[in-house]
Amino acid sequence: MKKLLTILFLLCLCACKKETLEDKLRELGYNDETIAVIASMNETDQERFLEAYDEKYAQILTSAYFQQEHLQDYLHYYGELPVDKMMELVDKGLLNDNNLAQLQEIYQSDYYIPAYEDLYFRYLGKYATIREMMEIVNTKRYLPLFTDIQEADLSKDPLILVNKYYFLPADYEPDDLVNVESAYGKGQLREIAYEAFKHLHDDAIEMGYNIRVVSAYRSYDYQVAVYNKYLERDPMEVVDTYSARAGLSEHQTGLTADVCIPGWYVDDFHMTDASVWLRDNCYKYGFIIRYPEDKTEITGYMWESWHIRYLGEEAATEIHQRGITFDEYYACFVEDHE
Repeated sequence: MKKLLTILFLLCLCACKKETLEDKLRELGYNDETIAVIASMNETDQERFLEAYDEKYAQILTSAYFQQEHLQDYLHYYGELPVDKMMELVDKGLLNDNNLAQLQEIYQSDYYIPAYEDLYFRYLGKYATIREMMEIVNTKRYLPLFTDIQEADLSKDPLILVNKYYFLPADYEPDDLVNVESAYGKGQLREIAYEAFKHLHDDAIEMGYNIRVVSAYRSYDYQVAVYNKYLERDPMEVVDTYSARAGLSEHQTGLTADVCIPGWYVDDFHMTDASVWLRDNCYKYGFIIRYPEDKTEITGYMWESWHIRYLGEEAATEIHQRGITFDEYYACFVEDHE
């Protein structure tokens, strides 16, 4: 009988202790979900939470990523990254004091694409800066050119990306091409791009610059002829730096124009004041300089001061203000990622 009473006393003592713990935690402000987690811990760990209520404890304990054995690391890195992402990285053994600053830059960047997270880790430390690494990953430039080529997404019109990874079918031809009037140059453009160019041209005239279209829409077959002509002069690896292969040319979209001023060749256009005005102002009309001087590593093409691409004022303005290429803008703000 004495032994039975002792057992009952110990059971009651344990029950009281549990109730006391739960009551204390509830008084501090923890909810039932958090209390259940704390109650399952050993006494040493429980003492931490009995000292005071802390929002970070509640966030950590109720996260789907919570693993008790990593509690010290969670607390160490709390506030450095979004809670769930921090805990996920801790659980995977991917977060440490040496790479914390780099990971903070990645996850806080406007150019972070969640679908590419594994690639960011793969190339971490392989480029001079985190920004450069993300630019390379986001634009697929970690791949050899002309690999993993996908059909351009026409549903994004006029933000259709055509480059060395995205192609247009051979039979693609815009159905709204219009002839460029002689006062504005020659060739054909899609109507939306042509109307915008006319405004650009007229304002440039007021500044003393007669910027005209010298080459615009090109069919797939026409681009075959252009590219093959250059192959007669230079090896393919050189031609690929300044001429697009058929199906990979922006000119086929009808949204692109090569421009110049009378008396000058396009190759020399960069030496004119008109090219400076165009570079600084074309975004106001919905155009960008598609292949900037300092972005050849991303675009895959040499600098072309004369090559403008219509995207619409919103996209063109943001690209201009950010100082990025259309390739990166498309990847970060237009493309659908699974």
